[in-house]
Amino acid sequence: MVKINLTDFGLLVKHLRKNSVDERGNRWTRESLSEAIHLTANQLGRLERGDRKYLDTQTLQLLARALKLTNLEQKEFFIAAVGLKDEILFDHEDPLAQLNNLVNLMEKMQIPAFAVDPYGDILASNTSCLKLFLITPEMIEYAHTIPAGLNHMHFIYSSVFGFRNIIGPAWRKVAAIEILLFRRSTLRYRHTEYFDYIFKALLREKEFDIDWYSSHRNPDYYDLTYEAFDYDHPRYGPLSYVATETIINTQKGDIYLILYNPANQSTCEVFKELKGPNKNHTLKLAGWPEKVML
Repeated sequence: MVKINLTDFGLLVKHLRKNSVDERGNRWTRESLSEAIHLTANQLGRLERGDRKYLDTQTLQLLARALKLTNLEQKEFFIAAVGLKDEILFDHEDPLAQLNNLVNLMEKMQIPAFAVDPYGDILASNTSCLKLFLITPEMIEYAHTIPAGLNHMHFIYSSVFGFRNIIGPAWRKVAAIEILLFRRSTLRYRHTEYFDYIFKALLREKEFDIDWYSSHRNPDYYDLTYEAFDYDHPRYGPLSYVATETIINTQKGDIYLILYNPANQSTCEVFKELKGPNKNHTLKLAGWPEKVML
């Protein structure tokens, strides 16, 4: 038995219960979920209210299974259950300083790169990445004016950015993997007001709505932190690269640095062209660490 602070974890469990379904497709009630994880409804209620001070490993595993969490989500779920917040774990890692250091690093890179926060908001992108996806200043200006406009999921699903047209037939697989990574990064923050805000905005994109809920029914989970891209770019021709992530820890949650690593010489040449002769200027985008709701 591990002693933990269940206040935030209880809110998270409550949120996940209310937004998950059982094997018959019915939303979990406190009574049905408590039966599935071998607790009484009263015990589950105490857990959701943060009144329980101890939680055994078996109950955690049964909860994760009932809520259909992927392996990567389960990792975040178990971290949340320990009750050690990022402010304690990474008390020397100032979030803004970490982002500024990251921006300076991205400007030295020879490849496209961008960074997202735990909510999936794009914090920064270098010039190569903006050029790769044909992002104009007008698009960025527009994104600043709408809820979740600078969220990575919005970039993938919104017709405004044209990501589907750039990626072509590979878009479906890319979107499926990205949703699962979004589920992973947001797991510990699902009970927050800001997640609720961006999630409601994202659900206005009908295909995101469909894919989000279907990802919980699909048993073939991708537990990947890398992704291979092979497609014909409408402007730059055939491209082949691998997206990898580096996690930067801060007091306000992890920042995910996404790097596009060329897989052949022709893609190397394209990336060199995208960068140009000078440094890879990096633009800050979504706010961090404070999150603002329009």
